[in-house]
Amino acid sequence: MVIHCWAGISRSTASAYMAQCLLHPHADEHALAGELRDASPSATPNALMIAYADQLLGRDGRMVKAIQSIGRGEDAYEGVPFVLQGR
Repeated sequence: MVIHCWAGISRSTASAYMAQCLLHPHADEHALAGELRDASPSATPNALMIAYADQLLGRDGRMVKAIQSIGRGEDAYEGVPFVLQGR
């Protein structure tokens, strides 16, 4: 699956994280967020998108907390393409 947005920092990284959580419903949200951070140092997933997905997927705030735990990504004008490996 290819996910793309204008800069590749906020919306696409949120979408990638949401897809990982959807495809791996029993995976630890913090582990998935850590994989995202490792794959993309500039990732700063859109908080509103994550909050909506957290609610829709019934993750009880765990997705939001996991993304908050990785913090804001490195400053960048645009992100560098990255791959999240399947499980």
